[in-house]
Formats: sequence, structure tokens, C-alpha cells
Amino acid sequence: MQSRHGSLEGAILSALWNLEENEVYTNSVKDVFEILKKDNEKRAYTTVKTVMDRLAEKKFLLRFKQGKKFYYRTVYSNKEIVSNGLNELANRYCMGDLEKLNNVLSELMHEKVLVGV
Repeated sequence: MQSRHGSLEGAILSALWNLEENEVYTNSVKDVFEILKKDNEKRAYTTVKTVMDRLAEKKFLLRFKQGKKFYYRTVYSNKEIVSNGLNELANRYCMGDLEKLNNVLSELMHEKVLVGV
């Protein structure tokens, strides 16, 4: 699983994870679009639909049809995506050593270098 995503892909996955936290697993493009609309960013409904279909093609979302409508749910949890991303970072920059990556992250958190901390 490749964990790199564009910003809209990440926003869509986050919206779906939030919905699924409430045990709602049949979410339409409209459901996700309404959540994303609250972010005050101008996104076309068709853009959200296209990106959700691409996430399904990439096997990050399941897409299924009930009646005439398509619904989506995530394949991987937020924790699984983050874990995979950290493993990719460790492999790329720390010779696969997660402890070394953890030390770097701890230092960055202590120095408050990370954005948004």
C-alpha cells in the first residue's frame, strides 16, 4: 500500500474515517461532499466523486452499489495508513530503523519544529 495521497484524497479519507467512527459505513459522495463543504474550500461535487472513484481504483476505498446509488467505505484505518507511512519514512531516511525515526520525531516535537505543533 502506498500511503502518499494528494490533499483532497487525504481530506476524503479523513471525512470517511470520521463518519465510520460513528459506525456509519454506507456513505455516498454527497455525504463526503457535505463534510468537505464545511472546510470553506471550493470543490466541485464531480471532483470529489472522481477522486473517490480513483481511491476505489487504488484499493483505498470499497465502492458498492445498493439500488441505484453507490456507497463507499475505507479499506484501511487511519492507524494503518499512518503506520505504513512511518514505515516508508523509516525505510527511506533511517535505513528501516523505526527507533531512529522515533528519536528524530521526538526531537522535532521537543523543538516544536513540526508544523501545527
